Amino acid sequence: MENSKKEKVNKNPDKIRGDVVAIAAVLIIIAGYIFYECYNATHVDVETVTAVTSTVYETIDAKALVIRDEHTLSNSSSGVTVPAVQDGEKVKLGGNVAMLFSSQDNAKAYSTAMDLHSQLDYYIELESKTVGMATDVASIDKDILSDVNGYIRAANSNDKGNVSAYADELNDKFARRQIIIGENIDFTQVKSDLQAQLNKINIDGCKPTGYVTADRSGIFSSYTDGCEGMFDYDAVDKLDVKTLQGYIDSVPGVKKTDGSLGKLITSYEWYFCCVVSADDVKSISNGDILNVALKDGDRVYKCQVVSGADTDLGTEQTVLVLRCSEMNSSITSIRLEDIEIRYNEYTGFKVPSSAIHVNDEGKKCVYALIANQVAERQCDIIYSTKDYAVFAYEPENSDSIRFYDQIITKGKDLHDGKIYS
Repeated sequence: MENSKKEKVNKNPDKIRGDVVAIAAVLIIIAGYIFYECYNATHVDVETVTAVTSTVYETIDAKALVIRDEHTLSNSSSGVTVPAVQDGEKVKLGGNVAMLFSSQDNAKAYSTAMDLHSQLDYYIELESKTVGMATDVASIDKDILSDVNGYIRAANSNDKGNVSAYADELNDKFARRQIIIGENIDFTQVKSDLQAQLNKINIDGCKPTGYVTADRSGIFSSYTDGCEGMFDYDAVDKLDVKTLQGYIDSVPGVKKTDGSLGKLITSYEWYFCCVVSADDVKSISNGDILNVALKDGDRVYKCQVVSGADTDLGTEQTVLVLRCSEMNSSITSIRLEDIEIRYNEYTGFKVPSSAIHVNDEGKKCVYALIANQVAERQCDIIYSTKDYAVFAYEPENSDSIRFYDQIITKGKDLHDGKIYS
């Protein structure tokens, strides 16, 4: 009994120490939490955005059907056909659109020969040129940069014709640059290799057996989707909501016409046609010039409102028809597009809603951080959404937002003259 009691007494100090440690740990956690909350209440990290002018628009989102004046090209002859013109290239009445060959091998051999001829002519011409167009490296570097930008824009727009043209220009200018800096460029071996490849091809034996000619003038495209001729180009301004919506719904199920060589687009003017809410077009009138952006890229087209903006009282939906006069190889293949119609342009300082406050006078303002000191900025709001507002650029107003102000988007107890350390 005595031993048992002794053991029990000996365990009590350990238990007490364990309880003390547990209590101390809880107190430390509580103290840490209190410190954290106090720190957050008195120390707020400042976040800012740089004030620069932006252009924003009021927009309408829509699914648009593209209607062009287009006609498919067909070939009744047997054999292999190869396009004789590039996409987006003009074709005259009676002009050659495609070449006919007796076999696939002949078509391939002839195309290879023409490509080799083109490359050989290019190097012969390049060799004969002088550097008179650019007399220094800085000048030609500027031209190269311009062509690189043009190449990127053409690639983004899927404009194959200009992609190829810019690629050729860049190749030319790089060669010129090497000549300017004193590097010898020997085209002899390149020309010799090309000529050797040409000599292996029996050009006379693989020439076209005939041609497909255009029955009218127009712009050629090798792309067809089966919708050519489905829509009345001359009656786009008479489309009603039900008819257009039926067209839009049917396009995804249309199959490409068999045996088509491509198509001819016989007018530079084409149309975006879309069903929109009548409320959306209240600020638009027929005849207005608007920008239309394709949502799958950065292409923007300038269009004129043909019809559908001036609606009758009580109308819920309208067919908005927009005419465009631009034409390139990428335009020839678009049909059903998600578009953003832009109108009512606003240019000013675009500021997120989190940066906008109401001062003691009841006026909306923002705060800028100038050398660790808060400065209040006031100017008119010219446009706003739930996410942002556009403040007017007012250079004559000393209290307004200035270029490169650091506008505070996150801060605590903001007021004019506050110091942030």
